[in-house]
Amino acid sequence: MRTIIIINQKGGCGKTTTAINLAGGFAHRGCRTLLVDLDPQSHCAAGLGIPEERLDLDVSDAMRMPVDARLNRERLLWRAGRNLDLLPSRMKLAGLEAAHGGLADQPEKELRLRTVIDRLTRAEKQDPGSVTVDRRYDVCVIDCPPSIGLLSYNAIAAGREVIIPVETSFFSLRGAAKQVQTARSIARRLGMRIQPRLLATMHNPEQPLARDLLDDLRDRFGAGMIPVVVRYDHALKEAASYGQGIEEYDPDSMGAEDYRSLCEWLIEHAQIERPEPDEAGEAGEGLGESPRIAPMVLAQPVSRAQEMAMRAQSMQGGASATRGALATAIAVKGPLKRSVMPHRPVAIELVDTRVVTPAQAPNQDRVKHLFGVRPVTGGVLFVQPLSVAGQVEIAGSFNKWNPRLTAMKRNEELGIYELHLKLEPGVYEYKLVLDGRWVLDPYNQTLSENGVGSMNNAFRVNA
Repeated sequence: MRTIIIINQKGGCGKTTTAINLAGGFAHRGCRTLLVDLDPQSHCAAGLGIPEERLDLDVSDAMRMPVDARLNRERLLWRAGRNLDLLPSRMKLAGLEAAHGGLADQPEKELRLRTVIDRLTRAEKQDPGSVTVDRRYDVCVIDCPPSIGLLSYNAIAAGREVIIPVETSFFSLRGAAKQVQTARSIARRLGMRIQPRLLATMHNPEQPLARDLLDDLRDRFGAGMIPVVVRYDHALKEAASYGQGIEEYDPDSMGAEDYRSLCEWLIEHAQIERPEPDEAGEAGEGLGESPRIAPMVLAQPVSRAQEMAMRAQSMQGGASATRGALATAIAVKGPLKRSVMPHRPVAIELVDTRVVTPAQAPNQDRVKHLFGVRPVTGGVLFVQPLSVAGQVEIAGSFNKWNPRLTAMKRNEELGIYELHLKLEPGVYEYKLVLDGRWVLDPYNQTLSENGVGSMNNAFRVNA
């Protein structure tokens, strides 16, 4: 099970919106998902249509319990949707960090949440002669409080995938480095090493300042920036007010598209296993007791959150009245589009200290002179030695800087990566992407400034 922590000390950056829609996106893709609300404001429950007054136990009760006490999953967890369970919070969670709040005097106080999640997700199966441990969930998403304290320490101790949502605004840009430094400092005190990733949120591509700030973030943090941008979309706020995730409320909106792209990127880069279509079932199915489901779900063919949305929308009237009710029946088809939208192509050069040495293939000398990029009939040929990385992709002006579109192919016989592209006459810029790291091609000495303080490789295709 992969655990993803959503953290930022600054409020209003889309932290809870990201946690809810990221968890919902994983669940929509068949991943059994647990969403943990570690924010005393209890916004995750509200955003999923679960009334706070109906909560019996919450995460603070679980963290106070002795480590050998049995956790009642039925009272602690709520079924928020297919494949999605919520471990909610309440305002009393704010007192947990106080001197006599029940956490500060506990042994291994920074590891209490990790223990709770482990016990809630563990499912032991008795096999003849042995006991095997399975997991009820594929992924866990933790929404952190907007402050640094014991709760944040507990969150980071529970997992290594840390995402910091950052608005593309001036104050967020100034605080981004501090957020990264704070997360790493907490991890060091816990004896851990993490690589926090920044996620640009609430981005308005029509504002020149927002575009410039996005470029500055990419220039400053390089591979530390997730190459997906969450654009500002009023539908995200509407979805939360109706107690729904954006995938349910309006699957055709920009917000839904952006969070789908984020889920796909994390599934690929955070080693989250995607269940096969026929294996995707309810979270915790067949693994013992199930969490509670909101009473309205038992009485109606739609969830309580969906009914709330339909009621609110029916009062508003207009064409949007049926959108929330029909959202879950709409199948999103076609390829997912990445929301990488700089106002000009940007490729960030990272310092790569590795020495590139050609692979020792018996026939490599025949193609050694082709390393780099060479014009050929109808386009160009890219060639790199196999030793440079486990995966080599090319991002350039010819593919809108999307490396996934141009992955180089392995040629084991010659010990090289190779890729032939058909291109129209003109001048093109590019970078190599070695196992996710953007670097210059050492075999091409033709360089061009990219406008953000670093260089790109360049080549020309003649008519």
